[in-house]
Amino acid sequence: MTTPSGSITIRPLVSEDWELLREFRLGALKSSPGVFALSYDESASFPPERWQDSIKGPAHQIFGLLDGSDLIGITAVFSDKEDPTGKTALLAMSFILPSYRGRGLSRVLYDTRLDWIRAHPQFTRIVVSHRASNEVSQRANQRYGFVHVRTSSKTWPDGSVEDEVFYELNI
Repeated sequence: MTTPSGSITIRPLVSEDWELLREFRLGALKSSPGVFALSYDESASFPPERWQDSIKGPAHQIFGLLDGSDLIGITAVFSDKEDPTGKTALLAMSFILPSYRGRGLSRVLYDTRLDWIRAHPQFTRIVVSHRASNEVSQRANQRYGFVHVRTSSKTWPDGSVEDEVFYELNI
């Protein structure tokens, strides 16, 4: 998929992209330690097989946002482990390099993930969460009709305690 920005595209990553994903994801975790569920140290310890397996499967996919051949963002859909029926998709791992923010690229991430989920009929519900202070993430999910379902206190990988806000969208 090519974006209105011309040279910026998004594509599903494949297992051969694991080193590119690893480098980018670890950079995101290091630069923004309080935004993600996992820490840099935890993720840096993953063996190559874990990175390869995380990229693609029947119930998950990681996508890469590229400017030409340069990876400038990532996002993912996973089957929510908290739903034993496997009917809930979880949006995760979204990160766009700071120099590319403010260009409407989060819409590309959302559109791509929602299209992928709709092509996988096992999913009937989508969940997403964010740190309470992450207003940009909140605005992005609200544009797509996600509804607030709960808030809970969380200790984030940067050691701070702040609410995590959860939303859902039934499809």
